[in-house]
Amino acid sequence: MGVEDICKSMTLYLRRLSALLLATIAVGCAKLDQPLPTTNEAAGAGFADQELYGVVIRLTQEERSRLTLRAPHLRRFDTQRLMLLDGGIMADFYDNLGAHRAILTANEGEIVEGVNKLSAKGNVIVRSDSGMVLRSEELHYDQAVGRIEADDFVTLVTPFDSLAGYGFSSAPDLTDWEIKNTSGATWRRLERDTTDVDSAK
Repeated sequence: MGVEDICKSMTLYLRRLSALLLATIAVGCAKLDQPLPTTNEAAGAGFADQELYGVVIRLTQEERSRLTLRAPHLRRFDTQRLMLLDGGIMADFYDNLGAHRAILTANEGEIVEGVNKLSAKGNVIVRSDSGMVLRSEELHYDQAVGRIEADDFVTLVTPFDSLAGYGFSSAPDLTDWEIKNTSGATWRRLERDTTDVDSAK
């Protein structure tokens, strides 16, 4: 094979190599043009825009703290304006004057930014400073109306009574409460029935 034949072979090889490289680059660019994974309608799907550890979130109203929430892990999704908290959350509730009124604990939570709505999920317990205790698997707090609400089964224990039922609404300190569909007996009812029986003797 002469020098001329070698040059022709090298030229043909370089052309094929160039075509292959251009095809590879084109494929790579096509992949980069596709949108990166983002959140969809399901809360928490896709990649978070921000991820933080050991966070403290304060919800305020008229420059006064209404809720201070602590969580070991937070994921924030800008498009949905949604913050997902996990690893066990703790929230302190305050009244209009800034005095502490209750504390909430749960396995995880969600906060919708802008409207300041908190959803607590998994072994939710609210303990008021007055001694009342509320238990539920899911609870919602809407700062705009200043109420906590639950649609599912709840139990409420007061210093004088124990109630259970479905559908609950109250102030964050568990005052002005309402259970829509009560279920089961209460200590107060049993105590009253016993007193009535004793009086009849």
